Amino acid sequence: MEKDDLLTIYNNFLDYYALIDWHGIILPLKIISVILSIFLIFSIFFILFKIRKNIEKSLLTITESITAPGLPKKELDKKWQAIMDRLEKNNDGDYKMAIIEADNLFDDLLIRIGYQGEDMGERLKQITKAQLANIDELWQAHKIRNRIAHEQDFKLTYSQAKRAIEIYRRGMEDLEAL
Repeated sequence: MEKDDLLTIYNNFLDYYALIDWHGIILPLKIISVILSIFLIFSIFFILFKIRKNIEKSLLTITESITAPGLPKKELDKKWQAIMDRLEKNNDGDYKMAIIEADNLFDDLLIRIGYQGEDMGERLKQITKAQLANIDELWQAHKIRNRIAHEQDFKLTYSQAKRAIEIYRRGMEDLEAL
């Protein structure tokens, strides 16, 4: 092909596209693009709504799996008040008993919820931070309880006892037991 042939093809191409009514074509293309954009925007919102709904359902399932529905709150409140009364007595033995009773009450709560295991340590291992925010602190409080139970000369201050009791209280509140 020669240069003139290429130039002729090019000019024919330009002439053909110059004859097209672009105003008549652009309007339908604009309408189609607006409709498509609206459809895609609604699709995005629909997908986000579904994702949000699924996340809420998952969180509700997690929450339900860790809360203590149907537990006798009056009984728990009464036991908890006895623990608090022990804590307010001004002696080391009552501080220790308050922690042991709080630990036993929390362990009983875990059993009632459905956690399995031979002891509280095994039940605590099954709980994640997503289920119970202060699980690490509960481990520390449980370790204090173990020291009280196994070390005869373990010294416990009021502030240590109060902190441990507060940890158990927060855990029970997170489980919606108190």
